[in-house]
Order: sequence, then structure tokens, then C-alpha cells
Amino acid sequence: MNLLFCCSHVERNRLFRPTFIAILVFGVLQASIGRAQTTVIPSAHVSGYYDTNIWLRPAGFLPAGTRLDDFVTSVGGAVQLLHETRDFDARVKIGGDFNSYVETTGLNYFRATVNGTIGLDRWVDQYVRGAKLRITENFRYTPQTPGFVTGVREPISQDPTFFSGLQAFRANTFTNTTSATGSYPISRDLALEGGYTFGIRRFGTILGGEGGTGGSNASFFNTTTNTWFGGPRYQLSRNDSIAVLYRQSFILQSRSNGGRSFSTNLITLAGNYEKKFQEWSLSAEAGVTFVEPAGGAFPTGSLSASTEIERDTVVRLTLSRQARPSVFLVGGAVLSNVAQAGISHRIYERLILDADAAFGYSQFFPDTANTTFQNFTGSTRLTYKLTRDISAEISYAFNSVKSDTTAVAYQFSRHVVGFFLNAEWK
Repeated sequence: MNLLFCCSHVERNRLFRPTFIAILVFGVLQASIGRAQTTVIPSAHVSGYYDTNIWLRPAGFLPAGTRLDDFVTSVGGAVQLLHETRDFDARVKIGGDFNSYVETTGLNYFRATVNGTIGLDRWVDQYVRGAKLRITENFRYTPQTPGFVTGVREPISQDPTFFSGLQAFRANTFTNTTSATGSYPISRDLALEGGYTFGIRRFGTILGGEGGTGGSNASFFNTTTNTWFGGPRYQLSRNDSIAVLYRQSFILQSRSNGGRSFSTNLITLAGNYEKKFQEWSLSAEAGVTFVEPAGGAFPTGSLSASTEIERDTVVRLTLSRQARPSVFLVGGAVLSNVAQAGISHRIYERLILDADAAFGYSQFFPDTANTTFQNFTGSTRLTYKLTRDISAEISYAFNSVKSDTTAVAYQFSRHVVGFFLNAEWK
């Protein structure tokens, strides 16, 4: 198993500080409030799958004779904690798995994730009627960097800071984001909302060496982000509202293999509209983003909608054009254009079919017209409920990547076919 040595002791402390703060808040509140209700949900999974490109890069970028495909076995589990009291609720899930390759055993790795939210709405409501506050924590360690946030019925909880359609070469990666969001009521229909997010992403060396005819110029950028937003939101009716938002992101970066640090500043002015019903929800945002020091202003926005067409069918659609930190190939900022669509249909009580597709078109600054990165992912899953606690799943995923940048140009595709056995004891 490859270990990540790029983080110093000080950087590791900075990485886990937000996690420690969230756990500390949780512990203090738990100790001070009685009549708590706690639910622990353990789960386990075992899977085997065939991957046609385990390196996430073209064959020409690898030493001669390197095998591209392999069979992988994964064994792991997770524990989800649901804790609710009179004043707050918390949801934390900690998971991990070990992945073993049949032929390329040097790539064996351990993946770990932590996702958690603490809802403090009821607590702050005691002091300010109608106020809201929520803390969210997401941590991930893996060499398999995801290109998109996935999920139809239950989207995977991940802050979108680092997930913008860029799927990098294989490298061990630490990612951690901690955020706090809330709102303060001014009147019955008007409130000030805002939030802050701290994000950090650290990389090891690219796995697979630098042999072959290209790829030696590919670089990762260790990235730290500080993002805050705020603005007024007006409640038009019980189900819809509008807001004017100011959002600013300060990005500090350096090459993962060493080098000087540099910074990028993103400033966004936008209008937001939300409409929510029991069966469906809609969120739309439109505005302009200023990028410094690259210069220039660019129209940005997003649209997301989800609905239950009927009790057994869920549809989700997301469109976005946002400026994000660029952590691969080119440092600074990237203009990320993403389209995602997914559908989940319960064929009958025990059988569910999921399908989703996502396309990302990223434009690197400052030459956004000629320096681009394209990523398409499509997948389908068939899940059968064997018992109340155990389910079996067959899946297929296709991935196509094309990079046209000044650093390195390449193109490849990838197929993954797998079988999964999952157990969750509620």
C-alpha cells in the first residue's frame, strides 16, 4: 500500500483541526443535554470488479510493459451515528475499505471517509427566534480521485469545492472541507444568510512513474481555500424564496513536488431562487464571477432540480458553470461547466435500477478558449434486496477523458464492471 509522505507534521495538524473542532462541539453539547436518542447503524461490503485502466492515464504515459487492466477486490465497512436531542441533531458516518489487486499488488490501498453534519437550529432558536446554524465536515483519503459528486436517491455528501469534473492521474490524496452555514431573521419574510468553508487538499506523487512518451509535465497543486458568502433572502411564499449573494474564495496553492506559493481570488455576485415542495425542489442561481489575478469577469450560475415522478421513480438534474480551484495540470482557477442527470426506478419492491451521466468541460485560466479538459462518465446499477439488511448489486461505468492543455495533452477511456454485496443493519 502506498503511503502519502507529502504532508509535514504541521500540515497534518492543519488538516485535522476542523475535524477536531466539530467533534469538540458535538461532545460539549452531548454532555450538557439530556434525553438524547442515539442510533448506531453499522454496515459492511465486499466487492469485486474489473478495471480496464487502473492508472487513470494513457498507456503511452507509462513505462513500457506496464499492465493497464486488473481485477480488484474490496472489503470494508462503515458506522453511521444518528444522535438527536431536544436542542440539536447530528449525523456522522465513518467508513473505510481495503482494496487489493490481483496482478498489480503494489497499488493495493486503503480508503477512508468521514462525513458528518451537526444541526443546531433548535439550539440557536432559543436565543434568536427563527435563526439557523449547521456545521458540515467531509474528509476523504484515496488515490482514486472522483470527477463528479454522485448519487440519485441519496447524493453523496461532499462539498463541491474540489469536485468539478477534473479527473486526475492516480495519486494518494487527502481532502478535507469544513463548513458552517446559517441565517439570521430580520423580519417574518426577510433573513440574512451566510456561511464559511475551509478546504484543504494535499497530494502525493503520481503513481506509475514518469515513463513513456508524455505526462512528465503533469503536476498536482496542494490547495487551501477559504470561502465565505452572505446576503439577504426574502421569502416570497411558503414554498419559494429569492436571495442576493456575495461569495468570495481565497485560494493558496503550491506544486505538490515543491515550489513557490501563489494565490488566486474569486469574487461572485449572484441572484438565487429556490422553490421546494414535498415531491420536488428547484434551485437556480445566476451571476458574474471576477477572477484575480487572471483578470476578467465571466457569467456563472447553476440549476438543480429533483423530483419523484411517482413513488418509485426519482429524477435529478444539475447544471452548473462555476469558477473552482484548479488542482491538476494548471494551477490557479478553472471555469467548470458541468451537466449531470440521473434516474432511479424501483422496478418492484426488491429491485432498483439506477442510471446517471455526467459531462464536465473545464476551461483553464487565463487562456480559457484553448486550454480545456473534458470528462464524460456514464454508469448504471441494478440492485436486488436479498433480505431486509443485505443487497446485491451489479454495476457498469464508462469514463472518457480528454485533456488539451499547455502542460500536457492526452486522451483515454476506461470501463469498470463490478459486483457488490452490501449489508446494513438498521
